[in-house]
Amino acid sequence: MTIRQFTRGYTGKDDLRAWAELAVTIIAYFGALWTAIVALPNLALAIPFTALTGLLGVRVYMIQHDCMHRAFFSSRRVNDLIGQLTSPITLSPYVSTRYNHNLHHAHVGDLDHREAFEIDIMTITEYRAAPLWQRAWYRFYRSPFTLLVVGPFVLYLVLRRFPRNGIKTGLGWVLLDDAMVLGYFAALYALAGWAGVYVLLGSIYVGTTLGAIIPYVVHNFEQVYWGRKPDYTYEKGALQGSSVLRFGALFDLMTLNIGYHDLHHLNANIPAYRLKQCFLDAKAAGLLNSHEITLREALACYGWKLYDEDAQRMVGFSAARESTRAPSGEAA
Repeated sequence: MTIRQFTRGYTGKDDLRAWAELAVTIIAYFGALWTAIVALPNLALAIPFTALTGLLGVRVYMIQHDCMHRAFFSSRRVNDLIGQLTSPITLSPYVSTRYNHNLHHAHVGDLDHREAFEIDIMTITEYRAAPLWQRAWYRFYRSPFTLLVVGPFVLYLVLRRFPRNGIKTGLGWVLLDDAMVLGYFAALYALAGWAGVYVLLGSIYVGTTLGAIIPYVVHNFEQVYWGRKPDYTYEKGALQGSSVLRFGALFDLMTLNIGYHDLHHLNANIPAYRLKQCFLDAKAAGLLNSHEITLREALACYGWKLYDEDAQRMVGFSAARESTRAPSGEAA
């Protein structure tokens, strides 16, 4: 039995489980949000609950993400309905994000289709040949400051109001999503004034930062696979172009098991609530050899900046300064 055949046994939907996951997550999200608001001006209580709201916002996004794959509920219509209704919380316009995300899945690890990738990446050859301004921009873009401090917040709050392929997937959907986001902020202002808006913005900052760490680390580790056809295959891109995040049970709970990312890319039809068990069973059966990353190892991923096609690994900027590739290719 192949790994792809094995995963098909885990694609069944459990609607009772799905509704329970959704209900608990939404109740916890709004409970934490309101607790943070009423706790003001007691920052010792308001700040932790604001952060918790952000973390729960990530969990809401993971439910929406599963709906994009029509994997959370058995009904396609229910998946799309819940995916659309959760968009004000996730700040992700459902229809265009679903389209763009499916492109990412279709071309993960494909160097000839990097336009579908969620984070820009250059090869070492391209970087060396690029003009000075482009190299300077790329260094700024790939810096932890951009990727962690300002980039995620700007991406979700501003840039996703004008999403890539938004015209192609329907301008009406974009306008609807933006109206829903505006309505969410307006409703919170009506209920709690500026305190509510400030808490929501704080939670968005926490949630988007964590939300940006996940796709970066799962696709930007040293041994990540990038290839071109005919060597490139979808299975190779999914299993070798994605890692597994072993950050602990609490992380799995808060992110609905999205850290088991290689299997998710191999078969996105597996519901999030069955993904971890599929991983454990596939590994026990000897069908899966994942690249697992711990929290400590995840920090090192921010040192990998360029892909070396000859060495088939990520390298740091220091490698690009050398006239020939160093065997060790230390990150910098």
